Amino acid sequence: MLSALLSALCWACFDFMRKQLAQDFSAPLMSVMFSLLVLPGYLIYWGWLQAPLPEAGYFVPGTVSGLLAAIGSVCFIRGLAVGKIAVMLPLLSITPVVSGAFAWLWLGEALGEAQVIALGAITLGSFILQGGRLAIREQGAGYVLVTALCWGMCIVFDKQALQYSEVSFHLIYLTVSVVLINGMVFKPTLSVKRLLSAKWLWACAALAFAVAVLCQLFALQQLQPGVMEAIKRAIGISSAALLGVYFYKERLKGYQWFSITVILAGTLSLY
Repeated sequence: MLSALLSALCWACFDFMRKQLAQDFSAPLMSVMFSLLVLPGYLIYWGWLQAPLPEAGYFVPGTVSGLLAAIGSVCFIRGLAVGKIAVMLPLLSITPVVSGAFAWLWLGEALGEAQVIALGAITLGSFILQGGRLAIREQGAGYVLVTALCWGMCIVFDKQALQYSEVSFHLIYLTVSVVLINGMVFKPTLSVKRLLSAKWLWACAALAFAVAVLCQLFALQQLQPGVMEAIKRAIGISSAALLGVYFYKERLKGYQWFSITVILAGTLSLY
């Protein structure tokens, strides 16, 4: 559980720093750049562990996971490009439900009654906190629903793949998959001078991203995927709201503070 909490906190820090970078860099560029920045560290980590190779059973779930992660990323970027962010983000709140249900169907890992209630509370609280608009017919909503399904199922295939591979190899395989697919789809261009102008922010965000993914995969070996996804979403969404209040002087309404309370209570009940 400590790995899950650390992962969730790192995701929250990463999202905060990515928001800063988004003012000057496009989403497709950031998607590819973050993967390229963390890849050398993952290779060093893999080599330090004497480069363990996976069993033959790894490559089907590992490849499916990589494809789902990349497709989800592509669809999310497309959705944000054509739709309203206030409509897009609430739709991602369903990922813990997707992960929990798919893990039960695919891996036979059922949630306990208390966990089901906690996931429901976190999902509903997250949905309301992010705007609470369920506008399926809005432009871009289809892309984000595909994203939610892809990311919700991706973590299940991650867990299956880790039955046949060390975390260190899976990190590399996933990252290369995202780089190749997003690079071919978006073909982003980068000015080195612009990148260096924000080098410390890029470095800190990449470090947070690397640790977030690493800890998530370690935690996933012990947790039901729906629980892992719920913790990640709960901490990330609550932190984003609280950081917005502190750094951007954003004002939350009463029902939003109540939603944060529900989300945190649901998260604590999972421990």
